[in-house]
Amino acid sequence: MQNFFSTLTAYLLVPQALAQSADPDSKTLADIIKVVWNTLISPAITFLFLAATVIFIWGLVEFIMNADNDDARSRGKRHIAWGVFGMFIMVATGAILFLFQNFFESI
Repeated sequence: MQNFFSTLTAYLLVPQALAQSADPDSKTLADIIKVVWNTLISPAITFLFLAATVIFIWGLVEFIMNADNDDARSRGKRHIAWGVFGMFIMVATGAILFLFQNFFESI
């Protein structure tokens, strides 16, 4: 009977012992997501938002400077539209990723 309880205890306690991290400074999923967010995603979103803003401003300048040329005005309108679209996509992407980050921090 003693052998049975020893074996049962070993089977019940070993999985918990093995599930513990050997490194007390190990990173959790939230820590990994935070590092990826701060080093890759946030700068990429900022850069792409800046690029969309430059395209928007370029289209605005092109639209105003070429008031007499219909071809250039339509090209300016397209740049304005794509710039606004790009800014919208970057803001929406940033918001969705911010929600994911907050979700994983709450786990």
